Amino acid sequence: MPGLAERYRPSSWDEVVGQEKVVARLRALSARGGLAGRAYWLSGQSGTGKTTLARLIASDVADEFFITEVDAASLTVAGLQELEREMSSYGWGGKTGRAYLVNEAHALRKPVIRQLLVLLERIPAHVAIVFTTTCEGQESLFEDYEDASPLLSRCLRLDLSRRDLAKPFAERAKQIAEKEGLDGQPIERYVKLAQLHRNNLRAMLQAIDSGEMLS
Repeated sequence: MPGLAERYRPSSWDEVVGQEKVVARLRALSARGGLAGRAYWLSGQSGTGKTTLARLIASDVADEFFITEVDAASLTVAGLQELEREMSSYGWGGKTGRAYLVNEAHALRKPVIRQLLVLLERIPAHVAIVFTTTCEGQESLFEDYEDASPLLSRCLRLDLSRRDLAKPFAERAKQIAEKEGLDGQPIERYVKLAQLHRNNLRAMLQAIDSGEMLS
């Protein structure tokens, strides 16, 4: 059975907590013409919402069967070229777009980055590409790759908030704990849990799942 983090992963913009500025920006883009036709670079600390936001962007563009997640470390030039050929066709169903999520983007290899620079100049209007990385991973990308800046300049950069997350994460965690019958602590204890886990909501929910807040 999936853990609390997966079972309660937000399925709409309204359910996202702690990242109001990024959500507002994405909702405005969606309202103006949709989120397809561009690339996104999501950077943030672990457990602050990168994967959630990436999947919400993807679901805005494409139906489930036309959302592809790839690990950056295993992405090759040949694999990227195959994805590019796939991008030339539309999806079908309720939405006709395609979305590609590139996880742990700091692990991209130099030849792949060079190929991406070309691809990102000509993203089809029905396609969204979303890169996710940790703050630390993004910093190492800048240090190690001379092509990092051109890559990021071709993406809409969305830096997730690192501050003021303890309270909204505590409130969300307590709400989930109550619903699951795993709550036995005041909100202040959840704030301390958030601080203990450095505002990593996923880690907080794993602790709650193990019964930490029952006594």
